[in-house]
Amino acid sequence: MTATISRFEGTLAPCGKQHGGEQCVTEDQEGLVTEEIAFSCGCVTSREEFHDGSHHRMTVDHRGRVLVDEEQRGE
Repeated sequence: MTATISRFEGTLAPCGKQHGGEQCVTEDQEGLVTEEIAFSCGCVTSREEFHDGSHHRMTVDHRGRVLVDEEQRGE
């Protein structure tokens, strides 16, 4: 399993304002990929890609309101 963590500045957060934050991507080399972006304001976006090709994406603003929660089935 590999993990990459990187910081960023001045990106548009889900709340509509510019914020910095941190992005973490993990991969298990067999098809599982997880990406989480945490903004300094508290907004979070996450994406999971599973071994069967399914995807799950979620976006939550800094007030805790879920803006996006969608899933696509794989084969």
